[in-house]
Amino acid sequence: MKQDIAVTYNPILPNAVDEICSKLPLADSYIAIIFFASVNYDFQDLSSKLKERYPNSEVIGCSTSGEILKGDGFVQHSIVVTALSCSRTWVSGVLINNVEKFNIFGVKTVEDAARKIGINPGSPDCHKDAFALTFVNGLCNAEETLTALFYAIIKNEDFILAGGSAGDDLQFKKTYVSYNGNVATEGAVILFVRTQCKFDIRKENLFTPIGKLMKITEADIHTRKIISIDGEVPLKRYAELLGIGENEVNNAQLVYPFGRRLYGDMYISSIAGFNDDGTMNMYCKVAAGAFVELLKEGEISKIAEETCKSISEVIPKPGAVILVNCILRTIYFNQKSLVKEVLERFDRYFPKYCGFSSYGEQFGRFNCNQTLVSIVIGE
Repeated sequence: MKQDIAVTYNPILPNAVDEICSKLPLADSYIAIIFFASVNYDFQDLSSKLKERYPNSEVIGCSTSGEILKGDGFVQHSIVVTALSCSRTWVSGVLINNVEKFNIFGVKTVEDAARKIGINPGSPDCHKDAFALTFVNGLCNAEETLTALFYAIIKNEDFILAGGSAGDDLQFKKTYVSYNGNVATEGAVILFVRTQCKFDIRKENLFTPIGKLMKITEADIHTRKIISIDGEVPLKRYAELLGIGENEVNNAQLVYPFGRRLYGDMYISSIAGFNDDGTMNMYCKVAAGAFVELLKEGEISKIAEETCKSISEVIPKPGAVILVNCILRTIYFNQKSLVKEVLERFDRYFPKYCGFSSYGEQFGRFNCNQTLVSIVIGE
């Protein structure tokens, strides 16, 4: 796999596209064009223009709350495009409009996209040489629906679906995903990848349990609202467990998120805020009856080093690296002055990389927050 990356900060879209394409001139050789863009740009126009310039490539992208690339780091108000080329890799995409109303006709389009490049959705071995990259709109609460539907179609728990939720520079108005010039604001794009190159897909969690377990006793999963914890008002119970005053919880929610143990692994569920009645809003669905653990910051430098080192042991010569980094992590890195340290580590282990700051991260069956999802493909 070979990855070429281009960035532009030009605010005038036609000029921005010209600049990108001048840096990625080998249009006939790219199997996939993946782009991450600020909502400062007209997303529909950008999507259409990129497909026009790369008509023989699968072109997918999403809006962001910041872009990531080697050399520039965590940036904003830009367009970052990565072009992938490989004679031993095949890709096929599909756009799902309105995920919440996905029906039997949509199932066939997903199956067809997989089969087009030789992936048998029902095969117990289809995960050995394939995976799927996804971007989903980040404001329609559809991530969990998407992952459930995906694994109802791809009947293989080991097949990895990985990606992130599109952002809009923290405006929380409208997000966008795109496939071959078509755009959705309440949907998702999936890019199936079958490859003879070795690949490594994983998530990084920088938080650890503090030994306090809670039960969600009442919740509305549709609005992602927690109504009671251990039979108490969430605001009150959360403050009690942390040993702080109720007036201090807003300063604590970024550094003390919830964790859910699922299939032996920990997935972070971040707190979006508290309502006047003390109920709690979440960035992902947490159902009544679920047990969650209170988390705290782990040894960030040690964890990050272990992540990169482990990846390099599996993929000693990365050909392509895509990073999906939760916007809450980006904010946290800035608050704690960790940006330089994080980027130095990426720079040391990865010859090239790009990605975006997301509103949520998908890894396998689960939607999570405050997580890094990395997709690394060997040369």
